[in-house]
Amino acid sequence: MRKLIICLTLLSCINGLFAQSNIAILERKISIKVIKQTMSRTLGIIEETANFHFSYNSNVVKGNKVVSIMAENRSVREILDQLFNHELVYQQIGAHLILQKKPIAKTTQIDASTGQPSKYNYLITGYIRNAQSGDGIVGSSIYEKQTLSGTVSSDYGYYRLAVVSKSPSIYVKYTKKDYRDTLVNVKFQNNGLIEMHMSLQSIFPSELQTETDSPFVASPIITDTLNTDSNTQSVIAWSDTNSVIKKIKIEDTRVGKWFVGTVQKLNEKNIRDSFQRDWQISLLPGIGTNGVLSGLVQNRLSINLIGGYNGSLDGAEFGGFLNVLKSTMHGAQFSGFGNVVGGDVNGAQFAGFFNHNLSSMNGIQCAGFYNMNHGYVNGIQMAGFMNLNTMGMEGIQGAGFMNVSRSIKGIQAAGFMNLSGLTTGVQVAGFMNASGGKSELFQAAGFMNVANEIKGMQVAGFLNVARKVQGMQLGIINIADTVNGFMFGIFNFVRNGLHQIEFSVNESKQYGLAYRSGMEKLHSIALINTQSLDTDSGTIISYGYGLGSNIKLNKHFYINAALSSRHMTIDFRSDHLNLHNRLDLGLEYRIFKGLSIFASGSLNHLINDKNDGNYLKHFKNFGADAIWSHEARFAQKIYTGFQFGIRLL
Repeated sequence: MRKLIICLTLLSCINGLFAQSNIAILERKISIKVIKQTMSRTLGIIEETANFHFSYNSNVVKGNKVVSIMAENRSVREILDQLFNHELVYQQIGAHLILQKKPIAKTTQIDASTGQPSKYNYLITGYIRNAQSGDGIVGSSIYEKQTLSGTVSSDYGYYRLAVVSKSPSIYVKYTKKDYRDTLVNVKFQNNGLIEMHMSLQSIFPSELQTETDSPFVASPIITDTLNTDSNTQSVIAWSDTNSVIKKIKIEDTRVGKWFVGTVQKLNEKNIRDSFQRDWQISLLPGIGTNGVLSGLVQNRLSINLIGGYNGSLDGAEFGGFLNVLKSTMHGAQFSGFGNVVGGDVNGAQFAGFFNHNLSSMNGIQCAGFYNMNHGYVNGIQMAGFMNLNTMGMEGIQGAGFMNVSRSIKGIQAAGFMNLSGLTTGVQVAGFMNASGGKSELFQAAGFMNVANEIKGMQVAGFLNVARKVQGMQLGIINIADTVNGFMFGIFNFVRNGLHQIEFSVNESKQYGLAYRSGMEKLHSIALINTQSLDTDSGTIISYGYGLGSNIKLNKHFYINAALSSRHMTIDFRSDHLNLHNRLDLGLEYRIFKGLSIFASGSLNHLINDKNDGNYLKHFKNFGADAIWSHEARFAQKIYTGFQFGIRLL
């Protein structure tokens, strides 16, 4: 019998617990006795007794406060009202009871002339749930379009929206990515304190649309309009969702990660509407006349005292430190530090440090340090340090240090270096120019030019390099695979051109060594000549440079012409001007590939300084008999001569 009584008692308790769980938390009746316990401990006792869990913020409930309460068969609502003196509101979400501070209505301003309110202060609070599951929806966007007042739902879907409007009736929109939009007509009542709980209908996978190209696409809304006769309202509304907001690329930048807050990112993912305003003023992103919806607003005049983040611009924007636009810019931007635009730019940008655009630019950019564009550029870029375009450009780039563009049609001018792919136009740099693709351009650099295929001209203080040249190279060293044009330099190397090592003897019994490189029609000659060594009085050694040309007669015979100038020294020592200029015209016979013999006649011109201590002993009687001479400080004479030898190809 005792066992039967115990079983019946346990069964009764279990049934009681199940019965309690089916009753709303606030209506569950319990009996408790708490004497001088902390608020946290007291709430824990209520949780255990009524079988649920509290959720609250530490700034809402003072957990260390000591309280006492005695209740016999009273509801949870009554016990909480007694504990908190009616200062909190409660909301059940599943097995949780959420504690929130009771909203306090703002004083409504009355127009003395009409006796009607001049402004209506709304404070709308409530919870947003999934219509299918009943769970709270975190991260939903709630906003009023006319005033751009907005907020985002927090834990368990709770939201708090404050709106100041001139109208006694406003429209509040509830939106969340992958849910249908809900538009509700809210009428002013209860001194502006309105509690409204919403249920959003999720979009089934078959209804989800692919991403569109436009970042601002508004969807038509089909809604139920409510008359707010009661303090608490609940509605489910449907909308025709035809598009989803395009991904916001501005978030990928470092500036975007710093400037765009979590609430703004959620709003831009959730909201499919776009907004236009004639003007806005911001102190910092999210702190301004457009509030947390600033990233969705197009402005005509935008003023950012320190920095601002806005949707787009069709006019002018001024920033003390930084201007950031999520989408397009049409007009002009002025910033003390930088401008960042996520969409196309049409107009002008001026910044103390940088301009950075994630799409195309059509206009002018001026920055103290750098300009960067991720799309095609048509216009002018000026920077104190660098211009960088990841796509092509048509226009002008000017930088104190460096210009970089995937391709360019126009002009690049930099203090140090220009880099480009396919180039049509001009590159001028203090150190180096580099161009890829098939380019039609003029390159001028203090040190070096590099190109793939060039139709035009390369001028460098030291080195020119190209794969294919159709035009001219001018530098100390010129290097190319193939050339259709001319190369002027001390050393010219054409991989598919002329390469000859020459050994010769001339009329003055000088033995010569020369290297000919370049093209048949025009090539450079580096040469050195010496007589038989004379250890007693010294040996005349001459070295110099010349230009040559070969005219092909047939498979084996070529006409050779060369003009050269040599500096004459005694054992490579000379402090005076002594020149040997020579014009050679001859015939070359190429026996087979790699070997040829040649002979030529020459016209020689000597210029020698009579103040040189070696003049009388070495230079006065150098060469053959003169056909013309002139005696002065610098003695001159002209005579004829010859030269013959072999060439190795």
